Amino acid sequence: MKMAEISNSSVLLVTDIDRGGSFASIVGTMSLLDKRHQKFIKGFVINKFRGDIDILKPGFKKIKKITQRPILGVIPMIDLNLPEEDSLSGTAKNLTWNKKNLDMIESEIDKLSQLVNSNLNIKEIERMLN
Repeated sequence: MKMAEISNSSVLLVTDIDRGGSFASIVGTMSLLDKRHQKFIKGFVINKFRGDIDILKPGFKKIKKITQRPILGVIPMIDLNLPEEDSLSGTAKNLTWNKKNLDMIESEIDKLSQLVNSNLNIKEIERMLN
């Protein structure tokens, strides 16, 4: 949050629903942040969701009521052939960085980009950033 404060930047808080406790994590994070840092968080994104999004909608309303901020999208779980970003993950993939794999990685990143674009409220996010 210090970087957001220094740069006066908007923040989207992304939570991994696959690990469980996402709604509690959002509310808990917001309640633990100093008021001066809370103002930078403009909304939330649910990541790695499996199932029917309609079951989450009552929770979205509660999150908005409690935090005064919206859920701006739900990104479905997708299996990508990419190295794990988190070095603590037990399933890190070892890829050789050669031309063949770079093309495959680019293709996987394109898939991820399309998935994110189709599942986030991009117009609302852009509005918040202005």
